[in-house]
Amino acid sequence: MARRKTKAKRRRGNSAISITQVAEGLMIANVGTQAMFNSNAWDFLTAGTTLNPNTKWTGQGSQVISLKELIAWPSSATGGSFAGMSQGEVIMQNVKENALQAGISALLIPVGFKVGRRLLRRPISMGNKLLKQAGLRSVVRL
Repeated sequence: MARRKTKAKRRRGNSAISITQVAEGLMIANVGTQAMFNSNAWDFLTAGTTLNPNTKWTGQGSQVISLKELIAWPSSATGGSFAGMSQGEVIMQNVKENALQAGISALLIPVGFKVGRRLLRRPISMGNKLLKQAGLRSVVRL
């Protein structure tokens, strides 16, 4: 007799946000913005806005670039330049200066997080159990 076709059981994915994965992603984003724009990720995104009004949104002749400055860069519309260099030239100069440090950091951060997760497996597990008891397990995990 032929075997009956059965529907595949639906696997439920874990939709909770992992705090350690978010931290790792933020550190990698910080390495990328530091390499290309000579600015940390927070200052790159928020410089000159109401979230970060004390940080200048323009480098004023330096190699530090913010997102607001990148969008308002004059060379795209008027053919202007920034300290005698175009937008791409400034970014390439920053990448040349920061490539080695960024490459090493981009390789070591994931390795460090992997080792840290292995070493802290029990405390992370206990923290996740506490989150489950608090009813937050479906939202966030360690």
